[in-house]
Amino acid sequence: MVGYTTDMRILVVAVGLVLAAGALAPVAAQTTGLGAPNPTGPVFVVRPNPTGPFQVVPPGTMFSRESIPFGDEPHSLNNPHPMLPNAGLGYAARFIWMRPQPVAMQVYVPTPEGVPARYQTMFAEVPGFFVAQTATGVWLPERWVLDQVNVGIYQWRVAPMQFVPNGSR
Repeated sequence: MVGYTTDMRILVVAVGLVLAAGALAPVAAQTTGLGAPNPTGPVFVVRPNPTGPFQVVPPGTMFSRESIPFGDEPHSLNNPHPMLPNAGLGYAARFIWMRPQPVAMQVYVPTPEGVPARYQTMFAEVPGFFVAQTATGVWLPERWVLDQVNVGIYQWRVAPMQFVPNGSR
């Protein structure tokens, strides 16, 4: 660094150290152990010492309580979002459009007393939706589905979001 002043050399070294720290900090954060995901159901814990670690116990154990979310205790709300790589479900590789599906229904038509029951064909369309395909399976989002409640009676409902692992289709 010939021809540079001492102040310029210090500035170049400082900028180089900041850039190196900025590039290496995310790598260091990723190498820490992520551990296993938290349970999906309720967990009961006991803290024998208020400042000490908790112990997971069966429900109904004396002095136990349900775990509190967003702390150091195991709770289903502490799990990562399913699309994050540390959720164990893999990255979203692609999104696939599931086209709307036409449905033909035999719908009950009310008739007066003594007249035989009638059924009429009606058509509905189940809305389309996107599914996220990951390396380990497929995420189905919340979506509208049409259920047949009884003969000639149909009902719309929102199906919950679900993960279908590879190999189970």
